[in-house]
Amino acid sequence: MSIFLKLLPVILISIIFYILMYSLYPKYQNLISLTKKLNELQNKERELNALEKLVQNLSQNPNVQQLVSNREILDLWLPQKPKIENILASLVGIYQINNLVFKGTNFDILEEPKSYNPDILPVKIIRFPLEAELDNSNMISFIDSFEKNVRIMVIKKFKISSDKKSNFEVEAYYLSEK
Repeated sequence: MSIFLKLLPVILISIIFYILMYSLYPKYQNLISLTKKLNELQNKERELNALEKLVQNLSQNPNVQQLVSNREILDLWLPQKPKIENILASLVGIYQINNLVFKGTNFDILEEPKSYNPDILPVKIIRFPLEAELDNSNMISFIDSFEKNVRIMVIKKFKISSDKKSNFEVEAYYLSEK
């Protein structure tokens, strides 16, 4: 009996420890999980506050206000949909201005949005090859027409051959929905 009395405190402490571990440990794990979620939410709240401050600062910028008020012009420069018919109209106009015949092209709409800068919205690309019979007199005018075009277009490749046939690849852009 004396051994039992000597072991009784150890047994009681073990039982109490066992009960505490089974009841407190899951709550402790839950507390740690909730703390992590709270930290994540606080970080997201800070990011949202920073974005709200940025939007507020941008909305007070006169240049941004002018762009928003001239939304139609912005949609011509960088539309939200591919608008192939607008590109075709621009190409026909460019060819007519330079007294050239537009024979058509194939449009390749790339689905993967491309981001040139983390501070700028990603854009999607429409690539298309073009051909024209250019000489020294109308080549500069032709390239200049692309630069001054309403729609943002960039000549990516330009190949001039000796028989005046020029091949080039052009990219036009539109805003990505993602």
